[in-house]
Amino acid sequence: MRFGNKDWRHKIQRTAQDHKFQATLKPRLDNAIEDWHADQPLTPKPVVVNEPINDELQTGDSRLLGGAMSIHSPWSDGPKQDPPR
Repeated sequence: MRFGNKDWRHKIQRTAQDHKFQATLKPRLDNAIEDWHADQPLTPKPVVVNEPINDELQTGDSRLLGGAMSIHSPWSDGPKQDPPR
């Protein structure tokens, strides 16, 4: 070997690799974050149920309010959280 051992070439190569890694890290992370967000499921919307006016339960002025209304979450664990119908 003309310049002694290969140690100095290895150090230069390693420094170049480190520089390239640091220069490309942020764009790669940004792309990975965008991909992760794109892969996430859509947020479920609550289910709104409007019942017709019940002649037996709603008399007088309460009929002006309309029928029963309930909002259910589609992500709930069923009978434990959803009110009975």
